Amino acid sequence: MDTEDTTKVDLGSLASFDFTPDWAKKDAGVTVAKAVSSRGSTDRQPRGDRPFGDKPRSDRNAKPQGGRPFGDKPHGDRQRGLDRRPRFEDRPRPLSADVKILPETRALGTIIRKLQQDFHAYKLKDLAYFFLDNPTSVLLKVTAKAPREGEQPKPLGFHQCKACGFAALDEADVAAHAVAAHLSDYYDSKEIETEPPKGNFSCVAKCGLSGVLLGPPNIHEFNTTVREMIRTRYPDMSEEQYRSHIEMVRTAEAIEEWRKGATKKTVFVPKGAGEDAAAITREQAEGEFRRTILPQLIDEPKHLMITADAAMKSPTKPLQWAAKDALEAERRAPYGMCFALRGAFHHRKLSFFRANDARGPEFVVGVELKEFDSEHAIPELATVAKFVADHPCSAKQEIAPDSESEKHLAWLASTGHVVAFTNGVYSAVEKFPKYGPQWRRKKSAPTQDSEAVAEEKKEEPKNEDPTQLA
Repeated sequence: MDTEDTTKVDLGSLASFDFTPDWAKKDAGVTVAKAVSSRGSTDRQPRGDRPFGDKPRSDRNAKPQGGRPFGDKPHGDRQRGLDRRPRFEDRPRPLSADVKILPETRALGTIIRKLQQDFHAYKLKDLAYFFLDNPTSVLLKVTAKAPREGEQPKPLGFHQCKACGFAALDEADVAAHAVAAHLSDYYDSKEIETEPPKGNFSCVAKCGLSGVLLGPPNIHEFNTTVREMIRTRYPDMSEEQYRSHIEMVRTAEAIEEWRKGATKKTVFVPKGAGEDAAAITREQAEGEFRRTILPQLIDEPKHLMITADAAMKSPTKPLQWAAKDALEAERRAPYGMCFALRGAFHHRKLSFFRANDARGPEFVVGVELKEFDSEHAIPELATVAKFVADHPCSAKQEIAPDSESEKHLAWLASTGHVVAFTNGVYSAVEKFPKYGPQWRRKKSAPTQDSEAVAEEKKEEPKNEDPTQLA
């Protein structure tokens, strides 16, 4: 019987990961209240004191005007009524692919090294949740569904950045990501001093969101400045959306302020090109990047291997939903992650056992467990091992009250002669080591010596106070 321990398991000793999920949740802008309000707003007026739709008796037998049936509206009115209804974005089709959950390779290697250096027994399900709770440590294997009989196999159709694993169905999305995220991997940028812009300017553009002066719209660098603002400050906006927030200021003070601030310019040079390399603008650097580097940076894989975190950041909505659905299913029952971890841990020669019985919780430990031979051991070790066997699931303070016995307990655990669980309790090595609160003993049974002492205390006369005698 799998009896769960309510004590919280501390996995902080494994590694200090910083797997902060970056889930961007955006408001769709449509709520039930808005939809009801939109549907309820019409141009029709009440007909006096009569209920809506009720006609006088004299009008009930009237012939329809224009040959139309009663209640039917002209096509134009009907079309205007449809236009007033709220329009919801159609949900794209689900991803036509199979998604398999795996542990991410680097995170798995770190966990295995920690387990090999530790002698504590970790519950396999807790390790699975340790991965599932950190989307960057979960790897998704996305493969195309097997074709039906008589159908041709369809390609997966994804494009992926080799540098970071970003993927999307549209190659243009991957290319834009690669330029924004990896241009600095190939080019160094620096600021240089320039002379203030010369010429007569009638107005200057101003960002309505941040108040930054962007410059006159008729200069060559204006479009570059707009795209740079979008890239650095408003990456979730399209260029059309951002341009709708641009204002034109025609005061001489604003134009002079922009002129004084436009004395610095950012230029780019290829990495490793040396100090004599010619500096180029960002547009030129992006052009070279797209021509020479981007073709080797984008791949079209047959099977997509991507972290859950990267999948949920993809602009391809079906991939986002597939990643979220796979994670939610595994969190309810982590069979796939446990299966993958079990195979990886077996390959690295880690030990497995089940506690309490054949259907109890499964544990993994980095040392080889073996029963302790008390007949050929020193008395101090044998005493500690016997106490653990007689009192399973006991804490360290109960087993080793002094520093000497604490050293013996640590040696027994590190050599695999005693099972040390991560919740701080110890049990003897057997086929199914005992685990759980049902094995804890609150009080030891009284011995014969303690019973004799108690009887002697009962027989001893009490020293009564003579002042209290009658």
